[in-house]
Amino acid sequence: MSNPRPRSAPWSLRSGLAGFVAGALLILALTSVAEQTYTWGEQYRTIPARYQKMIDDSELAFTKRDVAASGTALTEDFSWYTVKEDGPKEMVRGREATMARLKVFFESPMWTTNDSEVHRLGMVGNTLVQVEIDSLQMNDKPVRQTSLHVYEFRDGKRWREFAFYPTDL
Repeated sequence: MSNPRPRSAPWSLRSGLAGFVAGALLILALTSVAEQTYTWGEQYRTIPARYQKMIDDSELAFTKRDVAASGTALTEDFSWYTVKEDGPKEMVRGREATMARLKVFFESPMWTTNDSEVHRLGMVGNTLVQVEIDSLQMNDKPVRQTSLHVYEFRDGKRWREFAFYPTDL
């Protein structure tokens, strides 16, 4: 007959305690990372006064479809890029060329209402980030188009604009 050996626990108290401590540290680390990653960044939500009036005036001019007033907010070498599924493309460069493009855009049957929404997300240095929701007429149907815009400023004027359009629309 075989001599039965006493059964011992597969885990010792020491290894169980080490596992518990490791798990607790992992949870603490993950919680800390989540808190660092998912903050609202309140310090970036305030637009400095030196930019605020210019941004407000520029948006008002755009809403009123005032090409001349829109142009005064642009640097001479202003450039506007769109970023879509196929990557970034420069749509127009220079204040005069941008004003000519705005004139065509404002006169287009695509731009039918002035009920755009602007949701400012934040500003870092000279760079403003906001979500814009526009009402457009496309293929004889009203469409709400959402885009993310990044504006860079230089010398108190808009220098560059990047408009990102979702690829799943």
